[in-house]
Amino acid sequence: MADNRTRRTDPPTTPTTPSTAEQWRQFLREQPPEEIRELPRRKRRRARRAWRSARRAERAEIIRSKRRQVPTPLYVPVIALLIAAAVGTAALLQPDDDKPAKAHARLNRTVAPAEPGPQTPSPSTAAPDVPRPTDPEELAKAFVRAYAKRSPAFEETHVQAVQRAAPYASTALVENLTKHRDKDWDHLIAAQANYATPTRITVTVPKGKDVPGVDTSLRIYRSVTARIQVKGSDNYTYTRHLVLEVARHEVGGLWQVTRVFGLGE
Repeated sequence: MADNRTRRTDPPTTPTTPSTAEQWRQFLREQPPEEIRELPRRKRRRARRAWRSARRAERAEIIRSKRRQVPTPLYVPVIALLIAAAVGTAALLQPDDDKPAKAHARLNRTVAPAEPGPQTPSPSTAAPDVPRPTDPEELAKAFVRAYAKRSPAFEETHVQAVQRAAPYASTALVENLTKHRDKDWDHLIAAQANYATPTRITVTVPKGKDVPGVDTSLRIYRSVTARIQVKGSDNYTYTRHLVLEVARHEVGGLWQVTRVFGLGE
């Protein structure tokens, strides 16, 4: 007996149909061109893959161009600056365990001595316990005694001798002696001397060719002879003869050694 009941069958599955305008545009964009659908199967597959790859590259380029056209908002660099400032402040506030060590190193750092250069000590810088003679001849003797005393074993240049004689000399003379080389100092260094000490100093009035000028109430000339004893690798003595100009600005003022003749002999 035949079964006349109607058999229920499910409707065939069909692709989802676009329902909005945007879905239709997307659907049409994703469909390959007509000429690709008419190709044979194998060629159609290869052409479809190439077409889809080209579409992806085109969309990526469109997105990049759109992003380049959009200007960076002004608040972005401001936010970046605020973040950088916050990071810098945090670094300053962070405790540094090395700071005590660094500070200790700075306190213990030794400053290398500078090269000796021109120095112009003033006569007023004389030590208070050193009596300054008021007699011009005694002043000339004190100047030569201080200037002829040398210690090459402990002093770097002849500038230390100039400084010892500075309380008895003018500022201009101190500058001149400091800037120029000293012949006696060079001889002491060559002889490897340790000390040079004046043992006898005499002051006389220059005569003959040693007379630089005529004595006045403000300026006189004196001839000073010093016998100097040298101690070192070879002990010896030598005699230094100098002619000094001793002057003052006004009658009753302080005498100063203003010029020295005979250093180059």
